[in-house]
Amino acid sequence: MNGSGIDISRQGVSFLEAATPVPVAAGRSELLTSEHWAQGRTQFGGLVAAAMTNAMAQECDDDLHLRTLSVAFAAPITAGTALIDATLDRTGSSTAFASAVVSQEGAHKARAHAIFVRNRDSAITVEPTLPTMDVDLAQAQEFPFIEGVVPTFLKNFQLRLGVGSFPFSGAAHGTIGGYARHNPPIAGTSAILGLLDAWPPAILPMATGPAAGSTVSWTAHILSEPPSDADAWYTFRYDTIASDDGYATFVGTLACEGRVIAWSEQLAAVFA
Repeated sequence: MNGSGIDISRQGVSFLEAATPVPVAAGRSELLTSEHWAQGRTQFGGLVAAAMTNAMAQECDDDLHLRTLSVAFAAPITAGTALIDATLDRTGSSTAFASAVVSQEGAHKARAHAIFVRNRDSAITVEPTLPTMDVDLAQAQEFPFIEGVVPTFLKNFQLRLGVGSFPFSGAAHGTIGGYARHNPPIAGTSAILGLLDAWPPAILPMATGPAAGSTVSWTAHILSEPPSDADAWYTFRYDTIASDDGYATFVGTLACEGRVIAWSEQLAAVFA
């Protein structure tokens, strides 16, 4: 049990449970984590991002929805209890700016800034480009789970390779992607944040053996309302934009049912 009387051992079984922080005071909540969501030495970044977003959303009006989220991961978040302090920095007629900090044992672990919006009428529309796949869902090969090589949290996703190469295959290009959904399937904005970060760093297919990539910063843009069908498969394509001096930048596009749902950019430290 923790200070709020919640059994930590029962937390984190589902993504939505683990991504829902428990309020403990005004603007403060607890993030309850477990080895179920381990990503190397830390917790799955998409889960942490979703939890911070949910904490910030509690400070905003209910009719606002997430448009952009930026997260800096400063240090590993270990299994157990962490604190999220969320603040509404400014609110206007159609836009709200919020921030959040995750701390554990008195040290800052992650920081986020989010923009929540109300939709407005506009005469200008630009449709984003859908991610392209090399094979369709029926022919796409399922990601294998290899204990000690693949992060534990990936047990909670279904991934099938549809473009690029598997990690550590010595590929000529830093591209990876395909088809994805939660396991068990879920829907909503939190689910989208998890899917955006579920794929390995796009540089890892170029590695010739097991290597690590650690997220330093991550930005997600929610471009369309997520589908309500939890069973729907999403397509995702991750491309390496640049990599040198031990750091790499990737961009990714997530789509479903013929619409681009979200777009992301990531900076990662590469240990290869």
